[in-house]
Amino acid sequence: MNLNKQSAWRVLLFALLLLPISVNAEEEPEATAESDEAVIAAHLEQTKKEIFTLFNEEKFQQIADQYCHEQITCIWHDGTASTGRQGVVDFFAKIKGFIDVMKVDPTTTDRAIFEDGKFVVSVGDLGDTYVMASGQELELKSKWMATLTYDNDKWQLISFASLTSAFENEVIDGFLLMRTIYAGAGGLVAGILLTLFLRRKKKAN
Repeated sequence: MNLNKQSAWRVLLFALLLLPISVNAEEEPEATAESDEAVIAAHLEQTKKEIFTLFNEEKFQQIADQYCHEQITCIWHDGTASTGRQGVVDFFAKIKGFIDVMKVDPTTTDRAIFEDGKFVVSVGDLGDTYVMASGQELELKSKWMATLTYDNDKWQLISFASLTSAFENEVIDGFLLMRTIYAGAGGLVAGILLTLFLRRKKKAN
């Protein structure tokens, strides 16, 4: 074997030895990205647990102070909107006027991570039940969506929305039932009054 052929074989052998290293180098960023997403997901789950635990304890001011961005924007079940931490606190103070107990057991169904974990959008089922001041218990089966940003070594809510079906939920069912009851009661009263009126008129004749 001449010198040129020996050199060529040495170069080929060296390239084959380096091949596993280059393959591993190409796979490493993807593996790292998956690892980072797992860490982010775990941190978000912990944050969600902390927020909704405080919610079930009705510590709304603490949620606003610790987990809400100062310019947070929210859309609520009743179609109203609020901005800022104080807006969040004021909303819950308002609805506590006719709701005695609010409980949630949320799950995350989808999550999107942006800018290497700087922003996250999460959606899921709220698992919400309410006990009204009247004693009636309602289960709305609401959905929720939240946008969070990682700032000052913690996740903060910059937007939050909750919604339920406008056509199929217990609040509307209850409203329709009460409207039917009131309509029936109104018809009954009108019927009684009309009967009494006709009897009096007959006696007068």
